[in-house]
Amino acid sequence: MSHDLPEKTREIFGKKPYLSLYFQNVPTEPLQFRLEAAKNQKEVFISRNGRALASSVAPLTQAKRQTDSVQIQSTDLVAILGLGNPHLIREVNAKLEPGQILLLIDKEKDLIFPLWEEWLEPVMEIPGRHLFLGEGSLPLLWNYLESLPVERVSGIRILRNAASVTLEEVFYAETDIRLRKILSSKMSDLLTKFEFERIWVRNSLVNTANFLSPPNPKTRIEFLKEKFEGVPSLLVSAGPNLRRQCEWIRSIRDKVFIMSCDTSLKVLLKHGIIPDGIMTLDAQTHSVFHFLGEDTSKIPLFADLVSSPPILRNLQFKSVVHSITAKYLVDASGELKREATAGSISAESLLGPIGDVQSGGSVATTAFDLLRGIGCKPCFLVGQDLAYSGREIHSTGTHHNEKWLTLLTRKMSLEKINEAVVRKRDTRYVPSVTGGEVLTDYVLDLYRHWFEESAKSLNFPIYNVNTQGAKIENAQNVTPEEASKILDSFPKHGYFWQELPAWKPEIIQEDLVGSPTNFKKDLLETIDKVKETFSDPSRQEESYETLLSLFREKLGPWEDLRYLIRKTEVYILRHKDKLDETRKKQLFISAILKEFTGLRRKLLAGET
Repeated sequence: MSHDLPEKTREIFGKKPYLSLYFQNVPTEPLQFRLEAAKNQKEVFISRNGRALASSVAPLTQAKRQTDSVQIQSTDLVAILGLGNPHLIREVNAKLEPGQILLLIDKEKDLIFPLWEEWLEPVMEIPGRHLFLGEGSLPLLWNYLESLPVERVSGIRILRNAASVTLEEVFYAETDIRLRKILSSKMSDLLTKFEFERIWVRNSLVNTANFLSPPNPKTRIEFLKEKFEGVPSLLVSAGPNLRRQCEWIRSIRDKVFIMSCDTSLKVLLKHGIIPDGIMTLDAQTHSVFHFLGEDTSKIPLFADLVSSPPILRNLQFKSVVHSITAKYLVDASGELKREATAGSISAESLLGPIGDVQSGGSVATTAFDLLRGIGCKPCFLVGQDLAYSGREIHSTGTHHNEKWLTLLTRKMSLEKINEAVVRKRDTRYVPSVTGGEVLTDYVLDLYRHWFEESAKSLNFPIYNVNTQGAKIENAQNVTPEEASKILDSFPKHGYFWQELPAWKPEIIQEDLVGSPTNFKKDLLETIDKVKETFSDPSRQEESYETLLSLFREKLGPWEDLRYLIRKTEVYILRHKDKLDETRKKQLFISAILKEFTGLRRKLLAGET
């Protein structure tokens, strides 16, 4: 293809800039890929150095048989592996709805030249259709999938052009596995969002409205970024190994900044160790049990904005340092995309920049990224077993352990309780720090992989101080004695952070964009307006689409309130062909009234 590209191609590049990369280096030698005429008239196939990559007789019939054998739903994400049969591209594309996702994948990027004008260009001008050619395009593919909203996706359908796949079996097999794994993870994330997103929005809005309310002075992690440059950190988790390391922690206390997960706080305090900060992430109120009975008035609480409001309202801390969970992804156009927790838009409209922290789903992963963000390096992990070391779930001294002790009887031992919990999990064996294997489960293993992947991108070492538990690749698994020798080269920190606002709340100065009082007032007015509108019986006479538009209109600038009923919206979208109009309206109105009543009650809680 000439560098002098047609106007239509240039228009496509404007919408999908990454496609232009395939045309930057046009081969000067004769192409190894050619578009050949099949024996059947008006049918074609691709050949590679004379070898046919589809039927040389009837490639269209071959494509039709393949597509007819696969039932493609309008909510499926579809991928074609190997593009040796152009008719397969056209047949699959014709079966898809406008905007439905189609991924065209081939190991050879030079395929684009014989295929572009007649076969690929008409497909690429349709939104949702994407082309990934060559091994170098795979990072872009994975980033695209990671950033893809999956609300409209119910499954994945993969079609393979056999002749293309046979030439590069390993490439296509690994691509197939990764495609399914990423989509499965995205679907799992979506289910988690459905389960918790309403709570996240509710908590974020309530915590924002109460930002200046007693008893705890509040600030933002944004003000602590890079303030701890070069200070070693100790991230304490509640794994079974923790209780064996407490004496060692006491011995190196003056060398490290100690961040405790909420689950491990009780264990540290029982051993006389007061951490420099506590990290909490859970949006549910039951996490209050990690603090009950303990004096936390001298310790700042590092709390994600979605943390349970009753904890921030009813317990005393030195201060509360808020952060927002967010991740950054590169989409198919090559642009960096920020994906923050639902509720953050409204919060930042009042508070300004709060500070982003990336999370792997657990308190420990969030605390790890927070420590990186404030400049701590290197990082020492303690109690991060990520496994059932000794077939135990947590270290002795945690809230969970205290609760189980109340259940002990002559016939019910602590070991039996632990065993019952383990047997309910999706367990597996992974390499241990001792050189053998240790039992873990699916979720803990996901956290382990998160630490391993995160460690790759850091410019400082991670030390896993553990004598049991899972081995963490890309981290240095060391004993307490080895860790002490490493810390010998670091000076005592002198607790310099005690002069920073989070530890000296009397000097906190929050310059907010707006007024929390007005924020709460405006939010309550919007809630009441929406409730009044959708409580009107006459709304049942209107169409679902009209109600949906009316709802969005009534929200005004409160875009985050949509998340309260997103689960219902997506359910209706996915079952639009099975639900009649009346049922759609009933589900929609019922969800609005229930969720907005609950949010109003939470906003008014604690007022006297």
